[in-house]
Amino acid sequence: MTPSLASYIAGTLQIAVVVGAVWYGSWWLRRWIVPEFSGALARLAELTIAFALIILSLELIGSVGLLKEVWITVACVVIPLIGAGLAWKFAPRDVEEIAAPAVPTWAFLVAVAVASWCVAEWAFPTQLSLDQGMFGGDTTWYHMPAAARFIQDSSIIPLHFTDALRLAVWFYPQNSELMHGALMGVMGSDWLSPVFNMLPLGIALLACWCVGRPYGVGPATLVAGAMLLSAGVMIETQPGEGRNDIVCFAFLIAFVAFLINGHQRRAPSSGAVDEKPDPNAPLLDKGPLILAGIAAGIAISIKVSMLAPVGVIFLGMILISGKGRRVTTALCLGISMFIVGGYWYVRAMLYTGGNPVPAVGWGPLHLPQPDQMPLDPRPRFSVAHYITDPSIYRWWFFPRLDDAFGVLFPLILVMLAAAALWLVFKSRNKIVRVISAAALITAFVYVFTPLTAAGQEFQPRGFFTNTRYLLPGLLLAAVMLPLIRQLREPQARAKKTLIFLTVVYAITVLTSPKWYPSFLPGAIFLTLAIVWAPVGLSWMKDNTRVPKYVIVGCVAAIAIIGAIWGRGEEVGYADKHYTRTTLFLQEGGPQDAFEFTRNLKDKRIALAGSGEIFFGQYGFYGVDRSNHVQYIGQEGDNGTYRLITNCREFINTINEGDYDYLITSEYTQDAPEADYWFPVRAWVDGDPNAELVVSEDDITPQPDYVYKINGKLDPDRCAKLDQAAIRQVRTDALQAIKDREAEAAAAEAAAESSDSQ
Repeated sequence: MTPSLASYIAGTLQIAVVVGAVWYGSWWLRRWIVPEFSGALARLAELTIAFALIILSLELIGSVGLLKEVWITVACVVIPLIGAGLAWKFAPRDVEEIAAPAVPTWAFLVAVAVASWCVAEWAFPTQLSLDQGMFGGDTTWYHMPAAARFIQDSSIIPLHFTDALRLAVWFYPQNSELMHGALMGVMGSDWLSPVFNMLPLGIALLACWCVGRPYGVGPATLVAGAMLLSAGVMIETQPGEGRNDIVCFAFLIAFVAFLINGHQRRAPSSGAVDEKPDPNAPLLDKGPLILAGIAAGIAISIKVSMLAPVGVIFLGMILISGKGRRVTTALCLGISMFIVGGYWYVRAMLYTGGNPVPAVGWGPLHLPQPDQMPLDPRPRFSVAHYITDPSIYRWWFFPRLDDAFGVLFPLILVMLAAAALWLVFKSRNKIVRVISAAALITAFVYVFTPLTAAGQEFQPRGFFTNTRYLLPGLLLAAVMLPLIRQLREPQARAKKTLIFLTVVYAITVLTSPKWYPSFLPGAIFLTLAIVWAPVGLSWMKDNTRVPKYVIVGCVAAIAIIGAIWGRGEEVGYADKHYTRTTLFLQEGGPQDAFEFTRNLKDKRIALAGSGEIFFGQYGFYGVDRSNHVQYIGQEGDNGTYRLITNCREFINTINEGDYDYLITSEYTQDAPEADYWFPVRAWVDGDPNAELVVSEDDITPQPDYVYKINGKLDPDRCAKLDQAAIRQVRTDALQAIKDREAEAAAAEAAAESSDSQ
């Protein structure tokens, strides 16, 4: 299974060529769109354009069935070069770049230290995933299965139905998964996926700096943002995983940074923002608006939850633009946002006949959407459901907020809410007011969003992980906080603000995960590549007479070290990942089935049954991700995918799919009294062409089984499984549950009796 050195070298060279072409294209396009941007802001603009170029290239070839290794490389080279050619022709020359206000050296070093610590924190779980694989629930449920299916099908047009739940995750925006799939296609495996989120983390930190850059408080906005990027819920869910929150957060902050910095043209000598601009001047020029639209488009193409903050800011920018400029603002922001971020929404409209977000209900609009069964990962309660229940605060919300944001979570939440409110009513900068209002509205929407307090009633076990949906509002408020005039003027007060935020950050990261000594070299290298090298080389370029070839040589040396290190990681990943199957589903679910399928290659695997089967389905794709894995269900109109409710249709679907294996639990739901409880295993068990090869009878909540399909299954057997037989199966299941409960109660009573004696 060890990948060949030749394939690694070929993949690495392809990535190097793509990076070179994308950098060249993004540099020229930035010179065309915002030629006045300089320094960190220019680099943020180039990274944003680079992501947009890659996304558009992959969407293009994925739409015509060419998402394959060669075409991925060709598209990601040719399209950026075409962009560079156009920009070279039309980019203005002799435009004066606007320098940022000077930042005290000590403040700059504080920002570098905080960014370094944040990256190092993320580096440890990232390397852990490189050793053992990605086990996050959403990662194995739908993020990485979608990425694998894209590269297997060479297309992004078909819907990949991962389950029969209400959520319809196949309609989520999937550009993050598309990039993961492209990396699989180029490298021949998914070993780069655990490292992927480190890049948007670096972009997010850079964007935080750029928000405060025109005010001279870049270090403070970086530290404020890092306070949340280093929060427990981020460290727990993002590094080393296929989850995509950090990607959209990075470009949400970049969106804000470009709007804030669009004022720079007002004071070319100092770069300072003028909060009392000429009333006859436009609020923003076209270039910053276009670039902001590109960043917003990337954010909404990653996660549908970005529609709330991006939509509020978009509408707010139109309203504050003034007469004669509103159409220009709407077009510059809207067109660039749609080009970069509209693909998945248009795709959804084509499947549903007009609904761009079919995974979300539209109330009185009654737009067409999938007719899903009311099945949820957990009961879909919102935070608002418990808003007046103090016991839930005491036993669930407060402890989980501590886990999510650290021991100072009351201070952080109150401070950020107060900052956003203050800026909405007191700031003289209209853009700052709009962004602060978006922070408050996004937080308000979070309170009423289903699943934010998911779990059995009075047991909101999903609250911790879904505090991620609160983070967009908190991040917007955090990077706005240091912009409050009373906290940044005079300079002595700005110094105290930075020190205060740094202390809060330091206390917050005391809950950091364990730092393993064996991962220190990798953490140092990743910190070097993401923080130290970009910062140090930029400083050398701007403040010394070091020849360019020295800087180029340093970049090349880091790339070569990364390539050498990467080969070792690729080989180790192939040998070790997903060997510890007990890590799937928090040490539950079909462990023997995961182990059995790990070394299968190019097999067609059908899944059926309860959540223990489909939540960890990425584990069934095999060590080289070549297995075709599909949950068995019934397709319907508007992208509907439902459980099959009868034996004959279930058997016919398996036969039509020409599957090699079936992995199933006993029933489609764990509780026999559930509304959509079907004995899927009974429909297959006993067929002469269904060979039982794995049986896990003693696991909870359900046993699971792997059948090898040796030929067509017989649908006529279903006649013997009449309704009376099905009712008997349900009765037997209920009796088995009662027997287990009685045995447990008897054992507990015996233990208590023994203790009393």
